[in-house]
Amino acid sequence: MTKNFYKNLKSFSDSESMTDLNNYQSLPSDWCIIITDVKSSTKAIEKGHYKNVNVAGVTSIIAVENACPDVQIPAVFGGDGATIFIPMSHIPSAEKALAYCQKKAKDEFDLDLRVSLIPMEEILRQGKSIFLAKIKLASEAYVTMARGDGLALAEELTKKSNQFNLGENVIPNGSHEGLECRWNPIQSKNGEMLSLLIKTTGDDSNFVYKSILAEIQKITMSAPLIEPQKLSLGFLPKHLFKEIQARKNKRLQLITYFLVSLKVFLLTLIVRSQINKKGSLVSNYLTELSGSTDSLKFEDILKTIVDASIKQKEHLLGYLDNLEKNKKIIYGVFSSKNALMTCFMRTEKNHIHYVDGGDGGYAMAAKMLKQKIQTNRI
Repeated sequence: MTKNFYKNLKSFSDSESMTDLNNYQSLPSDWCIIITDVKSSTKAIEKGHYKNVNVAGVTSIIAVENACPDVQIPAVFGGDGATIFIPMSHIPSAEKALAYCQKKAKDEFDLDLRVSLIPMEEILRQGKSIFLAKIKLASEAYVTMARGDGLALAEELTKKSNQFNLGENVIPNGSHEGLECRWNPIQSKNGEMLSLLIKTTGDDSNFVYKSILAEIQKITMSAPLIEPQKLSLGFLPKHLFKEIQARKNKRLQLITYFLVSLKVFLLTLIVRSQINKKGSLVSNYLTELSGSTDSLKFEDILKTIVDASIKQKEHLLGYLDNLEKNKKIIYGVFSSKNALMTCFMRTEKNHIHYVDGGDGGYAMAAKMLKQKIQTNRI
């Protein structure tokens, strides 16, 4: 059954394998590509509403997963939206959930969430293709990797036509349960959080991406982006109320906020007392958390966040500038002092932590990348 396409897809755990074409399988023809993105996200970010944009993007993944519990759903978080893949048979449930996302984004954050649903048959009809792979995280979750010229076509169809837009008459019916925003922004340990988007421009893309990954690992000493000692235990979490806004209707928000705040306060005390005790439940969970982030992604463009010192930044950007000068890549970068983590807790053992650079890291890096592409007409 193609319904179990992603569930049955063989996973890998090392980042180097993401460049191996043998790990990718064609998206079945009876599946659909869902693209969500916040309209005018750059303007919202520049006004300081970057966490609102983040939440709107993550909840589109969460809502679809909650609406389709009988299928393992691949998705890639992009900062101001997401790319989600589902069987066509699950479209009716997904549409209602996505309409719910649109309503919550507008009602709670005054954001317009664009949603398109493009059948894979349309991508194939136009002679394009999409391939997926998956990396196993420390928890029972996976990070989806996607490649193929069909991804660019899906984005083009989303932004240049209303043909595949979510219908206006779809009745909203969904849930954002599982969303958590209970960690404060993660401060850079070395100096700066670099949000990077890197696109190859030649025929040797696999080799170039593999070389870039090796260079990043060399510079960062392969240290995980989110380490237990980087997590802020300050009370109250800065963005906690945004979680409540996204999950609950207005009449329940204040009481829910009070109850969740009490729970977080008690958990904060426990974490503070147990964090340095090796082998404790808290220590084990935080170690698992650090290995369950999507800080490295691939969606026909390498997307990652690097915690770098001034010297490391100069080294890395010099390396990328040289590749760009030699027409091997084109890239966008944005620097901030912290990173944001938005969590999806499916179960105690199945949790994924979506990471974005502070101040709209990925969206701002994408802005730079798009400007370069337009200038160079790539």
